[in-house]
Amino acid sequence: MGLKMYYKDTGGWFIIPDWSYFFIDLGKELACRNTENKRWTAALTLPAKEYIAPFIGVGILSSIFMGSSFNDLMEEHFRNLSLLEKNTPVWYRKNKRVLKAVFLGTTDFEGEQRLLIQTQSTKAGGLTEYISKKDALEIQLNPNENQRLPKNQKGRSMTAESPLTDAVFGLRSQALLKQSKTRICFVGGREQFEDEITRKMFAVYEDNQMIKGSLNDLLRVRQFQYSVDPYQSQFVSSLARKNEIDLNMDPASIVVYSGSNGYLNWKEDFLYTNSVVILDRSEPQFESAVEEVNNRYIQSNKKPYSRLNLGVIPGGIELLYWEET
Repeated sequence: MGLKMYYKDTGGWFIIPDWSYFFIDLGKELACRNTENKRWTAALTLPAKEYIAPFIGVGILSSIFMGSSFNDLMEEHFRNLSLLEKNTPVWYRKNKRVLKAVFLGTTDFEGEQRLLIQTQSTKAGGLTEYISKKDALEIQLNPNENQRLPKNQKGRSMTAESPLTDAVFGLRSQALLKQSKTRICFVGGREQFEDEITRKMFAVYEDNQMIKGSLNDLLRVRQFQYSVDPYQSQFVSSLARKNEIDLNMDPASIVVYSGSNGYLNWKEDFLYTNSVVILDRSEPQFESAVEEVNNRYIQSNKKPYSRLNLGVIPGGIELLYWEET
C-alpha cells in the first residue's frame, strides 16, 4: 500500500500486523485478475476470519482506484447520464447537501453540452440547474421511481469526505468514490462485519499527524451508511432470505464470502461471479464448505498455469486459486 496503517486499541495506536498486509496485497492481486474472458475463485482456510474480508476489500478497491482514470470515468458518467429517460429521479450534491432532482435531458449552454436537471416542483417555479461535464459526478441515480420534487428544499446532509480515503487511495479517490457501484459484495455475519468496519478506528501517519477513520470510510458499504451516500460495496447477511436482497450487481463485481454459512447459503446465487471464499476452521460448517469448494475445483473447466503473484503466505493459511474460461 505504500503507507503503514495503525489501529486504535486500549493503550493507544498500534501498527496493524504483517498478516493484514498479506490480505490487502491479495485483494490488489485479485482485482488485477478481473477480466471479461475468465472467472476466478480464491479459497482460503485459516484459524480465524476476523478482519480478513475487510482487508481484502481494501486491497481490491486500492487496486481499482490506482488503475482508474478520472477523465475516463467523468466522460463515461456524463455519457450515461445523457442517455437517461426524461424525468428520471437523481440525487444532486451541492454545497455539501444532497438534493432531490429529476433529469430533463441535455442542452447547449455557454458553448458546451450540459445536463439539465430540475430541483424544484413545477408549481413552485421549476428551478433548473445546468450541469457541466466536469461536475457530472455530482449527480447519481436515485432508485426512488416515484420521487416528487418539493417546493423548496434544503437537502439532506451527506457524509463528509474522509481524509483517510485520500491518504490510502490517493487524492483523486474522492471523485472516483462519488458514483455508486457494487464493486464488492460481502457475504457473512452482520454483527461481526459491521463491528469491524464501523466501530474500530484505523489511521495512517502523514504530515506529522494521525489521519483517522473507519474501514467503512474506505469500503463504503451501502448497508452501513446513509441512504444518500454513494457506495462501492454491499453486504448480504449469511442468514438473509433471498427475496429480501436488491444488490444491483455489476458484471465485474467480486463476491467475498466471510465464513462457511455465507458460502453454503449463497454460492448458487453468484455462480458466475469472481469470488473469494474465507473459511474459518473453528466454524461448525467448515468441513461441509471445504468439501463444496473442493468439488467446485474438481468439476471446473480450469485454465492451466493460473497462479497468483504473491509473496510468502503467512503460517496457518491455505490458499487455493483457480481460473475458468
